[in-house]
Amino acid sequence: MNTTETIRTPAAAYSRSPNGCSKQVMTQITPTEREKLKAIAELEMRSVSGTLRMLMLRGIEQYDADTEAAGQS
Repeated sequence: MNTTETIRTPAAAYSRSPNGCSKQVMTQITPTEREKLKAIAELEMRSVSGTLRMLMLRGIEQYDADTEAAGQS
């Protein structure tokens, strides 16, 4: 291994995103929704973006479970 293989480029040196997260999603929310999101973020001690991602992933899990349950009825 040589030095050039171990040097990270400035862009790759630091990312606050979880590993593998490289795509952004933009959405619009109401002021009330924003306040609720901020309150949850403070409670969870997360950033607003991290909280939104957590809630989205939980929502996807619930959607998948509901869809699977509906298919079995």
